[in-house]
Amino acid sequence: MKILVINPVGTDVWDEEDRRIYDENTSFSTQVDIVSLEKGPGSIENRVAEAEALPYIIKRARELYHKYDGIIVNCCLDVGVDILRDTVNIPVVGPCEASLALATTLGRKIGIVTVSKTALDLFEELIIKYRMENRVVSIRGIDITVPQIDEDRKKTVEMLKEEIEEAINEDADVIVLGCTGLAGVAQEVQKYFSIPVLNPAVCAAKVLEDILEMKNPYK
Repeated sequence: MKILVINPVGTDVWDEEDRRIYDENTSFSTQVDIVSLEKGPGSIENRVAEAEALPYIIKRARELYHKYDGIIVNCCLDVGVDILRDTVNIPVVGPCEASLALATTLGRKIGIVTVSKTALDLFEELIIKYRMENRVVSIRGIDITVPQIDEDRKKTVEMLKEEIEEAINEDADVIVLGCTGLAGVAQEVQKYFSIPVLNPAVCAAKVLEDILEMKNPYK
């Protein structure tokens, strides 16, 4: 199977790292191609950035989808996923929806820990959209932006640990990392906790692979 991962930002700085993560966490027979946008924001952490990226996401998907079996929009705010589902005739998966779906099989109360507190209200809206209000008990953010994640990985991990501990104090028994930019630190964070800490990129990949391995309803 062939999967297209669209990085919904106007930079390719994360493409190679994301390719490595997806390649390490998909089946041997799965081909994953990573593309970013011709234009767009450097990261998506608020409504303005969402609005800026959306037309370029749609354009990129329309240009390329016929070469692939499925698409992942590589942002945990699931930007443009619904529109793409009405636009292309292949499955489209968003990391947030995929992570929440898997989280419900691993725990009863979900905590979301993301970057940039400016996006917390957007996650609140997604939770309502996905009808998860009774399952998500905590939505928290660390005080850095997406481009700052890799500036000091040790600091990033420590900040995530603090917020995950707070989410656990709010009764979360499974954690969703609410940013695909955190995919590279997910394993390191997991070793500090006995409850599951879900990598959104891996969740999206596994859900899409499962969809494609079943009878494809789009054909």
